[in-house]
Amino acid sequence: MQQKVFYSIKKSYGNDLPTKGMGFITDTDLTVALISKSGNPYVKVFEDCLKCCNKVTGKTNEFKGTYEEFFEIDNETHSISYDIWFVLK
Repeated sequence: MQQKVFYSIKKSYGNDLPTKGMGFITDTDLTVALISKSGNPYVKVFEDCLKCCNKVTGKTNEFKGTYEEFFEIDNETHSISYDIWFVLK
């Protein structure tokens, strides 16, 4: 089952502005629509990211956490960390 959320996602390092919008969560994943640097739209799934998101103290239906994504380039493992915040709609 999918549920709508408002989200904010920012790389944990660097000066990039956060990406904000409406997405969907499942039991484990956050799915958002983004636009690449070249202007092309695409869908990104943050797999199993809900495991790293915790409820914000004193808030109803609001969650945040740090998600680490791993990928390989030339047989070397790299990672990107994202600060994720979302609120259930």
